[in-house]
Amino acid sequence: MSKNHNWSVEDCLLVITEFVKRYKTEDYKSIEKDVAKKIGAPAGSVNLTRVNFVALLEGKSEGFGSNASNFQEIALNMFLESNKNISKSKLIYVLSN
Repeated sequence: MSKNHNWSVEDCLLVITEFVKRYKTEDYKSIEKDVAKKIGAPAGSVNLTRVNFVALLEGKSEGFGSNASNFQEIALNMFLESNKNISKSKLIYVLSN
């Protein structure tokens, strides 16, 4: 596992989709560890990415949201465009609990 993982749009999409699929049945730390293992990143990086998604969805320009990468923004927009049945508020709920 690399300390300095080079994130891709696909990695970011995996974070979103895994939490959306599994948030009702699994502990968030377990999901983070599993996703981290799949992409070769530290679990803390997955956690930070998830927090950045929430900040982006909430329109924050300071704090976590300002640290979001272009890949995170692109992945978030792609996910929302492909999953019209999931609102921003629902995604905030899923990613922030």
